[in-house]
Amino acid sequence: MQASGSNKFVSFINKLILEIGVDTVVGFVKHDPSPPEEAANEEDTARAWLAAEILCTWKWPGGSAVACFLPLLSSYAKSRTYCFQEIFLDSIFNILLDGALVYGGRSAHSLSVVWPASDDVVKVIEEPFLRALVSLLFTLVKDDIWETKKAMIVFELLVNKLFLGEAINRNCLRILPPLVNILVRSLCRRSIASGETGRDANLDSLEENHMQEAIEGWLQRLLLFPPLILWQTGEDMEEWLWLVISCYPLSTMGGIQALKPERNISAIERTLLLELFRKQRHVAGVTAAANQLPVVQMLLSKLLVISLGYCWKEFNEEDWEFLLSNIRHWIQSAVVMMEEVAESVNDAITSMSTSDNLEIFSQNLKQIVMVSDSFPIDIATNALLSFSLFSGPLILQQAEDANNVNPLRTERWDPIKDRILEGILRIFFCTGIAEAIASSCCHEAASIVASFRLEHPYFWELIASSVVNSSTHVRERAVKSVEFWGLSKGPFSSLYAILFSSRQVHSLQLAAYFMLSTEPVSHLAIIGEDTASYLVGDTTSDQDPSRLDLSSEQRIHLREEISCMIVKLPYEVLEMDLVAPQRVNIFLAWSLLLSHLWSLPSSSSARERLVQYIQDSANSVILVCLFQHIPVELFMAHSLKKKDTELPPEIAEVASAATRAIKTGSLLFSVESLWPLEEVKIASLAGAIFGLMLCVLPAFVRGWFTDLRDRSTSTVIESFTRAWCSPALIANELSQIKKAEFADENFSVSVSKSANEVVATYTKDETGMDLVIRLPASYPLRPVDVDCTRSLGISEVKQRKWLMSMMSFVRSQNGALAEAIRIWKNNFDKEFEGVEECPICYSVIHTANHSLPRLACKTCKHKFHSACLYKWFSTSHKSSCPLCQSPF
Repeated sequence: MQASGSNKFVSFINKLILEIGVDTVVGFVKHDPSPPEEAANEEDTARAWLAAEILCTWKWPGGSAVACFLPLLSSYAKSRTYCFQEIFLDSIFNILLDGALVYGGRSAHSLSVVWPASDDVVKVIEEPFLRALVSLLFTLVKDDIWETKKAMIVFELLVNKLFLGEAINRNCLRILPPLVNILVRSLCRRSIASGETGRDANLDSLEENHMQEAIEGWLQRLLLFPPLILWQTGEDMEEWLWLVISCYPLSTMGGIQALKPERNISAIERTLLLELFRKQRHVAGVTAAANQLPVVQMLLSKLLVISLGYCWKEFNEEDWEFLLSNIRHWIQSAVVMMEEVAESVNDAITSMSTSDNLEIFSQNLKQIVMVSDSFPIDIATNALLSFSLFSGPLILQQAEDANNVNPLRTERWDPIKDRILEGILRIFFCTGIAEAIASSCCHEAASIVASFRLEHPYFWELIASSVVNSSTHVRERAVKSVEFWGLSKGPFSSLYAILFSSRQVHSLQLAAYFMLSTEPVSHLAIIGEDTASYLVGDTTSDQDPSRLDLSSEQRIHLREEISCMIVKLPYEVLEMDLVAPQRVNIFLAWSLLLSHLWSLPSSSSARERLVQYIQDSANSVILVCLFQHIPVELFMAHSLKKKDTELPPEIAEVASAATRAIKTGSLLFSVESLWPLEEVKIASLAGAIFGLMLCVLPAFVRGWFTDLRDRSTSTVIESFTRAWCSPALIANELSQIKKAEFADENFSVSVSKSANEVVATYTKDETGMDLVIRLPASYPLRPVDVDCTRSLGISEVKQRKWLMSMMSFVRSQNGALAEAIRIWKNNFDKEFEGVEECPICYSVIHTANHSLPRLACKTCKHKFHSACLYKWFSTSHKSSCPLCQSPF
């Protein structure tokens, strides 16, 4: 049957299955009344052949074996309990096995010791029978249709077919690795489930002993061959080594950063595996890289992974040196390739003219990005696996007894580890820079560059894991090296390109967010490069009165990558789908900004200026957007019920995230669990953002809340805030005030946590005043109340002025109340010292930027705050002194 004809036939069968059911079309049926045995057998065989035909066809118009047929076959098998079901699956398996044994086919290059036979691994197998066989076996084992006993029977069946008398069945040897890998993983489940965690396996069944004996025999046979670097084509060593590699899977149960052996192996097996590993470096006068054949390098990289995973505690210094030198060499090859891609993209974009044909340009860009030879990426993936395993034991070793003489000494290997990590970070930055450069041309160009990452998901997952686990000083060196590179885009643009990529790779997005939100990147990744130095300056420094550039908006701005989502946030965002990537990008941008604000000291000029800029410039539509995700209506409905009932899961997750963000000052926990995108996960992030925004921008949120015109909306928002945000915020505020050291005999503060009150007492030269600050139950949505309970020797005018001054400070403060109280105290210290108050705001210290009046009128000599004077000029449309009306 021709391929096109087969596809049409299978497509027709697939439609029949969807119409009348898989059991009717290909399943075994009970014959009643029973037909002649021969006729029944022929019908059953024909149905098994039909199933095999569908699996071998693999893809057809409107469906595929993986997406359509295998799930239906699995469901059918689970629903059948009589013996015909097992016979049916055995028939399909045997048909595919016989075909694979006849046609052979190499599958080992797709073999992964970490990731099981997933779609990405299976689809690269070209031989149809083998590809179908591997996918069928994987499905039956994964869905627990064939359990441990059956898996052992299949394993022994395959082992028995490996030899034809004394001769080796080469076709069987070639197809065994992926099949054995699936079966070994299945057989490991029982020992793991039973809690066996010892270093050496205590096998308790005859079948398991047979498996171990078979693997030991394969290791012994492999040890008869010369080392890989002396290998010549035409020998069987390649096939035997792939088979051995398949027997040592690694588990990613705790994530890629927590790789560990999936099998418990015997001491004999471990000794043989270690001997095989050491044989690769015990060749006098020959280096490991002497044989550059790709297959040799690939086999060696795989062997290093399993040897490190299963034998690392037996490694000596020579073993570690051999391992790390190869890891570094292979990763550096990938670095060179990725640098060439980034530089080629840079050259293509910078040399592009407006007259160039966009379609031709896109084709050229695809040729640059889609590397024809993926070998450097494939082998670097194995190197990254080894590096992840190396980093794990290294951390473990640091926690062990300091007197341990294990050769894995951190002072010896730390520099090498750092250099490897710098190479990994270089790869990470290369892919981001290429996309950032392409995005400066057009969205399509950026999409082309980003699509390259989708071809190698495991490679990028490992890259991302190493980036997240890298140290601060390594990240700092990597950032500096990219800055010195001299391409049209730098490290920060690179990180934002990955974070906001249209072709999302979740692990890379998390890694980019992690770097942007932590040192040494975070303090430079938020503010525009031309204004970053401004934030470092001292707000209280003397300024030239002749300078009329008084607007903070003119001197500070956010980086363009996030400014468009914070300052220039369009109202169209409210009409977007709730899981739209653009919405998520906006939330991530705000998460970075809020996390950066939290990291700045509350009294720093950098924080004060940035907060003021956000207060004046940020679009408050972000809060409307947040409450499109936070289900406050559900909370309100629940609050009307009995108090002892649990919150619905939809609101409980959001409430918990908001409270946690307030208590920890971090949003990373919510971002880590964001992908793959789901409404409930985005809602959780929205709750966390709202919680942290209440912490660092309370006046900003309060201004938006006060302007709400819909009373029902404001009621449910206030109810949610009062229940899940305000208690933690109030406790935090009172705790900070209690810990604050105002250190002045003229000023004292007392805190009442039960009443949510603070009493501030200021005395000076036989005058005094007690101010009570009360925090409302829905703080900070409702303003803090300030009242004077005692005054001594103070005129009514001054008393009112002091009261209004304190109220102004605590209500306009975007930050800790303790800092507002401290500024209020300093304000009157300055007043008693004779410093003139600003005639515009009647305060010595400016309530927002905390500066002193320094801009003096040349005529009347009164001094003003620069911000007050700028506001006066803007609103009055004059440039004259507010008091004497002289030109300023």
